[in-house]
Amino acid sequence: MRSSRTHLYGWLCVLVIAVLSGRAAGQRTADERRIYEEQLRVRLDQQQPIARELGLDAGGWFSFAFFNYDDAALRKERTLRQYDLRLWGSLTIEGVHQFYVRGVAGYDDWNSGDNPDGQGDEWRDPDVERAWYHYDFNRHVRNRTGHDPWAGFTVHVGRDYYQMGSGLVLALPLDAVDITGNLGDLSVRGLLGKTIRETANIDDSRPVSDHMERCFYGVQVKYTGFDRHEPYVYYLWQKDRTDPSPEVPTQGFRYDSRYLGIGSSGSVLLPNLRYSTELAFETGRSYAEGVSDEREKIHAMALDVLLEYLFDVPRHPKLRFEYLWGSGDSDRRLSSSSTVGGNLRGTRDEAFNAFGFRDTGLALAPRIANLHIFQVGLSGFPLEQVELFRKMEVGTTVYFFTKDAAGGAISDTTGTVDSSWVGWEWDVHLDWRLTSDVSWTVRYGVFQPGAAFADRQCRHFLYTGMVYSF
Repeated sequence: MRSSRTHLYGWLCVLVIAVLSGRAAGQRTADERRIYEEQLRVRLDQQQPIARELGLDAGGWFSFAFFNYDDAALRKERTLRQYDLRLWGSLTIEGVHQFYVRGVAGYDDWNSGDNPDGQGDEWRDPDVERAWYHYDFNRHVRNRTGHDPWAGFTVHVGRDYYQMGSGLVLALPLDAVDITGNLGDLSVRGLLGKTIRETANIDDSRPVSDHMERCFYGVQVKYTGFDRHEPYVYYLWQKDRTDPSPEVPTQGFRYDSRYLGIGSSGSVLLPNLRYSTELAFETGRSYAEGVSDEREKIHAMALDVLLEYLFDVPRHPKLRFEYLWGSGDSDRRLSSSSTVGGNLRGTRDEAFNAFGFRDTGLALAPRIANLHIFQVGLSGFPLEQVELFRKMEVGTTVYFFTKDAAGGAISDTTGTVDSSWVGWEWDVHLDWRLTSDVSWTVRYGVFQPGAAFADRQCRHFLYTGMVYSF
């Protein structure tokens, strides 16, 4: 096992110094910390073993993260040190059958009185983070004939991270069955999945905010026959089975939604100019605030346009522009995503709410409903000529936020002033692969609230962490 690593690695020492000040303007920290969790997920999933002819593999990661941020609702600064241990194992047979499992356990070390749940420091019990089986019929045929079949399929079953399209509508860990068939240049994918109960809900209402039980049924068709473009279309149906705890007799929380998405990715005009675009339409039914007997119709939309240019020069600078829009509901009282403080009885729910992921800034970290979000970013490897810093990337991104419906709410429940100008944010980041086994990341964001907030004080969010693989 892991023949390339036969020695034990030494103790990892992490020194983190962070001094932040200022009062908050308010946001749910689960959304803010998901930026870190998503970057960590990508890093770990990229290190999953590649299918080989035959192999038994195993390893693990130890990660440490430090968070210091402003909690606007309570005007309090919070500090968290988070420790995680992940162990994984993989078995591959003929490159056709692959089994993978990964477990995680951790410890949250809060400063005194800083845990929002009021429970102090917490051990997180061991849990199965990934557990899946993958079958590749195409590889099976290739092994025996030396050629790829014109028609083939793959099957992926188990707990893993799944997304539809570009991830605008769905990007979540699920327990799922994912079957993809290919007919020449046409790819057809079917997904049947269920959320993991402990996943934070998109509805921030307290009886359902800390758990989510939803079923997803989706189909996606993609065409890969063009040289520089991969267009796709998908349909996703989501059924809400989440039970509120405790029950609220006067309020229903079920949110059933359906999504039709159309998009494409590839390069345009110049070989190094990458693009991605997706338009999503949402329908369904949701409960209005204070209603438990009848649901209102959902009519919402979202759009994402991304342009990214990689300069073919030393230090590999990359320039990025992205525009995000999620439709808003002008009569939502406090929140664009919650039932409580949400849609008004007798009116359509026009706020776009889905289960995808986009990086919308670290300090504000809003969901895209009722927002126009413009972001411009620049990153590169400024010291790549020095061996030690060859894999150190630094970058910065600026975000601008305006409301779609000036009188409606956004996901930040303190931004309730009747104004379109939400504010702007500046983020900086550093990602450094120190060795083949140790990586370090730092990200800091500061958000300046606009006229949509009564409290105009800046808010800050910092995290820094290291990952040690063995």
